[in-house]
Amino acid sequence: MKKRPLILIDPGHGGTDPGAVAAGHTEASINLRVAQQLGPMLFSERFDVHYTRYFDQSVSLATRVQISDDIRPDLFLSLHCNSASSPGANGIEVFTSPGQTESDFAATCLIDSLKFSFPDSVFRTDFSDDDPDKEAHFYVLTETDCAAALVEMGFLSNDEERAWLLQESTPLMISLALTSGLLAWKETL
Repeated sequence: MKKRPLILIDPGHGGTDPGAVAAGHTEASINLRVAQQLGPMLFSERFDVHYTRYFDQSVSLATRVQISDDIRPDLFLSLHCNSASSPGANGIEVFTSPGQTESDFAATCLIDSLKFSFPDSVFRTDFSDDDPDKEAHFYVLTETDCAAALVEMGFLSNDEERAWLLQESTPLMISLALTSGLLAWKETL
């Protein structure tokens, strides 16, 4: 029997850092709602799960990376909502660190599953290196010593996407999509 892959779920921001804020709603709370739905779902699909935070608390970027270094997950999965000065900016994005890395296939599986689950959503992708994930020098992606992906679930600054992110069923739907993507990724381990 294969070992259960360990996923470190990182609900971005929290505590004194609300992340993006729009119309009185914080990114940190949405990220946490999704994380709290995603963890049990993954566990039921034979993943082991750990969190960088499970409550509304402040956790520094360095601490998030240290947690990852301490538990050595198979994948670090950071959950976020985006924001932009233009209220028209929209879309779902998945980021990895620059270059071809072990993170790319996990990110592609996540994107494929999100696209299947949300066919009417906009996806902001970058195929310049032959895969759909975008690349960035985000601290939690470049400093973790494991595969790592960061999912931007939508723009809080966009009225339509904010309304969708705040629906009661959305965290469950996103969690189902992420779980499906991680199951596809798990088959390759």
